[in-house]
Amino acid sequence: MILPPPDESSQRTIRRSRVLSYVLVAVAALVLSLRPELFGDPQAQPWHALLHVWRIVVGLLLGVAALAVQVLVGVRWRRGLRKAAED
Repeated sequence: MILPPPDESSQRTIRRSRVLSYVLVAVAALVLSLRPELFGDPQAQPWHALLHVWRIVVGLLLGVAALAVQVLVGVRWRRGLRKAAED
């Protein structure tokens, strides 16, 4: 299957979605790389373990959000192509 190149507005949307995805992945990497020692002494704070879980969950959610942005933009673009082909 050969897909035509995206038009001008689609190129802008694709470029913005890529930038947003890269930013989300970078923030996810930053959150995942936070060391637990930054949150204080683990012996003095009983909720310290929750901070470990928090950063892992938030990091993974940001990564999934980056993937979702790409999928949604791709689906929308292909739907637009189908609609244009029908007209």
